[in-house]
Amino acid sequence: MNLNNLKIAWRNVLRTKLFTAFNILGLALGFAGFILAYLYINRETSYDRWNPNYDNIYLVGLSYQGQYTDLTPPALATAIKAKLPEVVEVGRVSYFPYELPFISDDGETFVRDWKAADLSIAKMFGVEAYGISVTDTSLPELNLITPEIAKALFPNDAVQVFEPRLIALQNEQSGMYYHIHGATRPRRLSNLTYDAIFFKPDLAGDKEGDPLPYQTYIQVKPGTDIALLDKKIKQVYKQEISQHHHVVTSAFAKGDTYLDPLKDLHLRPQHGSNTGYITVWALAILSGVILLLAGINFANLMIAQANKRAKEIGLKKVFGVSRVGLALQFMGEVVFQCVLAAGLSWLFVLLCGNALQKWLNYDLAFSALGGHIAWQLLLAAAVTALVSGIYPSVVLSGYHPVNILKGNFQTSHRTAWFRHTLLTFQFIIAMVFISGMLILNRQLNYIRDGDKGFDPAQVVYIKNAMLLNNPADFKPFRDRIQSYPGIEYVTAATSVPGGIGPAEKEFEYVNEARKADHIAVDFDYVQTMGMEVLQGRSFTETFAADSAKGAIINETFAKTFGMQNPIGQTIRGCETDFQIVGVVKDSKMEGFERLVRPTVYSINNACGQFKTEILVKIKPGTARQTLVALEKDWKSINRLDGEHFRYEFVDRKYAALHAQQEQLESAFSAFTILSISIAMMGLFSMSAYSVSIRQKEMSIRKVLGASVSQLFLQLNKPFLRIFLLANLIALPLAYLLIDRWLAIFAYRIAVQWWMFALAGCSALLIAFFTVAYQSVRAARANPVESLRDE
Repeated sequence: MNLNNLKIAWRNVLRTKLFTAFNILGLALGFAGFILAYLYINRETSYDRWNPNYDNIYLVGLSYQGQYTDLTPPALATAIKAKLPEVVEVGRVSYFPYELPFISDDGETFVRDWKAADLSIAKMFGVEAYGISVTDTSLPELNLITPEIAKALFPNDAVQVFEPRLIALQNEQSGMYYHIHGATRPRRLSNLTYDAIFFKPDLAGDKEGDPLPYQTYIQVKPGTDIALLDKKIKQVYKQEISQHHHVVTSAFAKGDTYLDPLKDLHLRPQHGSNTGYITVWALAILSGVILLLAGINFANLMIAQANKRAKEIGLKKVFGVSRVGLALQFMGEVVFQCVLAAGLSWLFVLLCGNALQKWLNYDLAFSALGGHIAWQLLLAAAVTALVSGIYPSVVLSGYHPVNILKGNFQTSHRTAWFRHTLLTFQFIIAMVFISGMLILNRQLNYIRDGDKGFDPAQVVYIKNAMLLNNPADFKPFRDRIQSYPGIEYVTAATSVPGGIGPAEKEFEYVNEARKADHIAVDFDYVQTMGMEVLQGRSFTETFAADSAKGAIINETFAKTFGMQNPIGQTIRGCETDFQIVGVVKDSKMEGFERLVRPTVYSINNACGQFKTEILVKIKPGTARQTLVALEKDWKSINRLDGEHFRYEFVDRKYAALHAQQEQLESAFSAFTILSISIAMMGLFSMSAYSVSIRQKEMSIRKVLGASVSQLFLQLNKPFLRIFLLANLIALPLAYLLIDRWLAIFAYRIAVQWWMFALAGCSALLIAFFTVAYQSVRAARANPVESLRDE
């Protein structure tokens, strides 16, 4: 064997190892996508599954005119417990929407999630405490905190055992003192979250006019007819509750109850967004598609290399190895490579966990080392091996030894259609991913930068709790803060974007009654929030009547009631006659997924909610020094709650409304990169294979006078046809999928043709640079080297 033949043999060995490495790397990328998706899916679908009562717990909510709330009058729970024997447990939960300091003699900490609940809730949701029985109904109260809060408040005590300790809320002069009786045991993920939870045997009784929001949960007997129970609860509500016990939810007095199972409350509650549910399904589908792409690469490369193993197969068949034996051998190789790739992908996710966690914004450590994901990964590896390996195994084991050993064996032309079909599918998926990523990014940019109807920039939400229902009480506080040079406006409200929602009430105009949101505000609210006044004026202290009966409505309210000239008109709600003084532009204060509802703003807080939300508009460029000055003087400004100055920028709070969409964008971007990488690997490998089997053809063409550009075009014609066919299929498919996703938004971008054209051009450039190097190298090669052995 001469030196040239040794070089050729060595190059073939290296090329074979390169193809094998590409196989394993492509599979590893596919499995990495699978792991990332299912770490998230496992976490999001595990809420309360550990609870033995999981299938028998329901939230009772209210619905009216297509709207849903999870809040109910407290008397509803009492009536259900008394009249419906198939309900074995009933419990209410009330949450306090304030961030408060809990203060002990040894420490203090801020509690953001503070709830009160019936003692039955502890049993229903599996709440346990160290050294205390939470089922002891003889206790007048049982106030519990999480171990993390306990360590902050009582650093010198073990969380497992400590005597009841007295703490102060807000500050030591607030008069709000409570005993903490113990710490709860750590719990797995649940819809019942808390930093502190205070239990009572009977949280609220059936008091009329109770202003606090209550959630009502029921636990039913196994096998209960839920449809029949739903009808019974509706009947109880209409006959005994709806007309007598409404303050917070008065707009629902004419509505109905509904039952929402515990298994739906985290991902698709009827009273909230189903974005989490869509995200879980999207990630499951995306991970499956990525894994399919990796499997296609694997099958493509095995078939492409079939002729390189032809003599091995022929000799084995001559020596008596059966077709089944060969097929099992090839399937064994496939399984080995799949398991190896799965192991590499798991190692990759563990090593890059911190970076991936920051990018994808979810906790990878939740189950990265758990047995659940391990079994899922092994199952995925087995299915991938079966799907991607069965066709190559059947094809390779079916070669005829006589044809192989005669030397006239060639498989590339017989399997080209299959390889090209698989490569076309890869391009289709990559195109769908690229198109989806571009449009998803544009929609989220529209949310971030589009017209919200108000301007959250430079608006600070001060989180210290103050009850400011009376404008006269708020005026000294407002004047003091407004004296700082960096402050433009100061106001208060019952609702803040991204925070406490407005109260849904019923308003009447000219004998027509409809549901509308009500937000009680103070003077300068419109100016602070940067809202546009379309007609009339905003509230002003110049007109004394504004404090008693003035109202501002939004555009949707005027349209809903058919108002042509709303200024000066009278509307009635919350047993008060309001006179309209202005109309403001619609504000998307609850995000872009929900349509703006008819809204009434008034100074007079006649509808029950407290004005606890303090909003401050800061002049541009002065935020840092102004907030430092406020924090320094806060104790003298806010004598009720002045120990700590706590604030949050409204634009960040508002952005949290779309946190799940941001998470989907990150995940989709990751999967797009994975899909493009896998498609590039497939294209690179197939182009390398195509170049290798057509090398002599290209050399002959070059000898006959073909130019480099002609040879380059000749080599890439098949890939160009594949790309064009993939575009014809992918772009309509991408449009349908994207249109379905955009449908969850009440306010969305218009999908235009150039977006898909941009995606197509991007994919074309990626494909061109993937195959260009090998094609140019083959076109410029010396034809003597490939023809010297002919």
